[in-house]
Amino acid sequence: MDKALQSWTYVREQFPFLLNISLNLISAVFIFVLGMIIGRWVQKRIRQSKVGAHLDATLKPVVASAFFYVIISMTIYAVLIKLGVPPSSLIAIFGAAGLAIGLSLKDTLSNIASGIFLLMLRPIKVGEFVDLPNTSGTISEIGLFATTLRTAEGLFQYVPNSKVWEGRIQNYARNETRQFRLDIGVSYDTDLRRAQSVMMDVLSGAEDRIIEEGVSPPEVFVMSFGDSSVNFNCRVWLPSDRWFARASALRIDIFEALGKANIEIPFPQRVVTMKTEG
Repeated sequence: MDKALQSWTYVREQFPFLLNISLNLISAVFIFVLGMIIGRWVQKRIRQSKVGAHLDATLKPVVASAFFYVIISMTIYAVLIKLGVPPSSLIAIFGAAGLAIGLSLKDTLSNIASGIFLLMLRPIKVGEFVDLPNTSGTISEIGLFATTLRTAEGLFQYVPNSKVWEGRIQNYARNETRQFRLDIGVSYDTDLRRAQSVMMDVLSGAEDRIIEEGVSPPEVFVMSFGDSSVNFNCRVWLPSDRWFARASALRIDIFEALGKANIEIPFPQRVVTMKTEG
């Protein structure tokens, strides 16, 4: 015991600088680990918190990430101070690092800026079904760097925020109603007014059709005369909720109604005339 105490005293007297560096390094590692633990804990608590008036499902992931990065930045600052880096040097270091990061991560910063605009202006929210450039699906999360969608096939896609913000956004969830349109052709020997009446009866009898002031009633128009058919366009307003299932049911009803009325839906035909010599 006495020898160990003498050895410690000798090291402390002969190598004070080395001892201070070791203690500061251990303290810095401890501060960094503690900061990481606190940051992850805060991030997890925010993500698991209940959705309320001040923090909805769209903002939760971003707020959680922002708190995490703030805590980590403070932790790094405390670590550098503990290692003896003067505050004036830290300003220069962070400034140079910020410039380098800005030049090398231009696309990443563009994604962050676009994510902020998406969160501020709210063209999309978590749970809404949208069409984005080259993809469509239900918004699962809007993060600092990318937006996550769940496609109709159940696949998760990650779209950079800059692509979302700069592209066309078609949001199907913002309106309670959405118009159903169907282009369908009938043969040229069909009684057009009868065909129009059959399709109108289907649209008017749809259980889910919207009947309210300001919404146009069901409509069936003759749109064009094609190569093989007279083309109609059917229109009716339906609730946005489960719109695809309702639209599919209407297509089936129209097809079956035309079949029962012996109204033919033709397919393109081509007449080929063969010439023979002699």
